[in-house]
Amino acid sequence: MNRKRNVPAVSAEWAMKEFPNARDAEREPLLKLGELKPGDIVLDLQAAGGYLSDGVYDYLKGDVSLICLEPCDELRARLSTKYYSVDDSVENWCSIANESVDVVLGLAGLHHSEDHQATINEAYRVLKKGGRIVICDVENGSDMAKWLNGYVNGNNPSGHKGNFIKTGSLSKLFENTGFFSVNETRKQVSWCFGSFEAAAKFFKGLFGIEKKEEEILLAMHEYLRLYKENDMFWVDWSLIYGIAVKK
Repeated sequence: MNRKRNVPAVSAEWAMKEFPNARDAEREPLLKLGELKPGDIVLDLQAAGGYLSDGVYDYLKGDVSLICLEPCDELRARLSTKYYSVDDSVENWCSIANESVDVVLGLAGLHHSEDHQATINEAYRVLKKGGRIVICDVENGSDMAKWLNGYVNGNNPSGHKGNFIKTGSLSKLFENTGFFSVNETRKQVSWCFGSFEAAAKFFKGLFGIEKKEEEILLAMHEYLRLYKENDMFWVDWSLIYGIAVKK
């Protein structure tokens, strides 16, 4: 039984395996903005099944130590044995020592924190001096937030109650903690598929939706912007990215 209060909607394990590149546009900025170096110790905040960690591992050709913080038992069980997995809440990283990490990365995991400041405080605590944090998440009030806390919440057995961020809030959280070189920006990071039907299949699996794919596709058109460009089919997606450095 999962002990944590606000964990992700559990995805189908096949979703990211069948569509491994669908979300590359949102992962790529984290890999670049993190200024990752061979030999780094990297903490993946809310690692889920390891999509971000796998990208970091490949980016550094395996020359990295990855700590995957994932409070959901089912998702944590999917993580590669190459990584050190941690069963901590996103608000209290009790298993991670002070000033032991070079980089903290987070891909849409902060919205599972019930106390954003506590989570950012923990990142500051575990980072070495000069360490870097780069996280991204869904903006409160956006189409993506409405999709997650509306349609996914109503059609996944576990629901979805994301605590989303507002524009400017990441910068404020970083500054409150003592980070400097703070930067925040919104990026368009649309998800890419071979057809809209493929997109609906992926959404069904990724978000654990208990509806037929035809119904899901209709809902996607209602909540999100879908478009075709350069013979590919896109689901419009945007995230706020925040970067900061520990003094």
